[in-house]
Amino acid sequence: MVRYKLPSVGTALKLDRNCPHCGRGSGRIHSGVCRRGIRDWKVQALAQRRMRCPWCGLTWTLRAEGVSAGRQRSDRLVGLGVLAYMLGMSYRQVAMFLGALDCPVSKSSIERDVSAAGLKAQALHRAALGKGLRVRVLGVDGTGVALAGRSGGMLFFVDIAGGRLLAVEVVGESDSRAVRKHVLAVMSAVGAEEVRTDEHPVYERAVEEAHHRLCLTHWRKSKLKRAMELYRQAVAAGRSLEAENLHRLVELLRLQPRPPTVPEELEHLVVRYSRCRRGLLWKINQLLQHVERTWSKVSDDVADPTNNSTERLIGLTLKIRAKTMRGFKSLAKVQSHPYLASFLRGTQGICDLRAVI
Repeated sequence: MVRYKLPSVGTALKLDRNCPHCGRGSGRIHSGVCRRGIRDWKVQALAQRRMRCPWCGLTWTLRAEGVSAGRQRSDRLVGLGVLAYMLGMSYRQVAMFLGALDCPVSKSSIERDVSAAGLKAQALHRAALGKGLRVRVLGVDGTGVALAGRSGGMLFFVDIAGGRLLAVEVVGESDSRAVRKHVLAVMSAVGAEEVRTDEHPVYERAVEEAHHRLCLTHWRKSKLKRAMELYRQAVAAGRSLEAENLHRLVELLRLQPRPPTVPEELEHLVVRYSRCRRGLLWKINQLLQHVERTWSKVSDDVADPTNNSTERLIGLTLKIRAKTMRGFKSLAKVQSHPYLASFLRGTQGICDLRAVI
């Protein structure tokens, strides 16, 4: 349960004589207090008055808190619209909902509000990232994203232990140079000792082998899938010996706890098929060699040897929302969305929306 704090709308006007143009504090009252109509489900009008600086001769408007300059809608109404959209409503549905509160607003205005809040959440997040945050294990994973008229890729960086979003970069996993650049930058910023990824080849060149570990879940799942495929082929071909060896390989892959070094029985299987170069036996040979080569690269972290936190955060902050829309309109919007979604998760059960409105 997260408690959300929306901006408040004040009814009293505080006299502030500081000139916003020259900074001097001798402003004079230039008009009486008037009330301007605003859109809010509680307050219908807001007090304001004009002030004039005797030094620079410029005027400005004093307003009661709750409405930003140039807006007719209260900050509270803007915050409610952003929150309703991020909780799953569409722009059109949010506009209809606010209209039912006698606060008409267009869906385009809701879209602009969400985009502005996302950019502010992104700026706050990146500012906090540079304030001595330290992470032991850095989870990295990429995902595709639909943009208006085209597709793109994004790279997520997550603190495995805390399940916190660290950074999001608009870059595809096929761009090895950009991936390496961003991975090294985030590693340096958070002082990560280990980078945990799936078996995508781009990460082998992005990080030194001593600091790179594979996700146990991804590694085990892919190897078991391939072993079972070959097992079914061996049974269908009447190769009982190969079927028995593959069955034993499946048992080795499922060992709990998993041995940190290659089991001796697996080494014997690799040697048995090392000279095979054709057909089913060649496929078994390739699988066994790959399992042997990557066995020691898989994470053996006692707390969490997987990269599930990264994949879970990608789903919560981007994928679930992306499935309900036709695509983001710009790279800036798709990049800021995960930051805003992460911000709305709050800290210690509280999310202060006033920081991004």
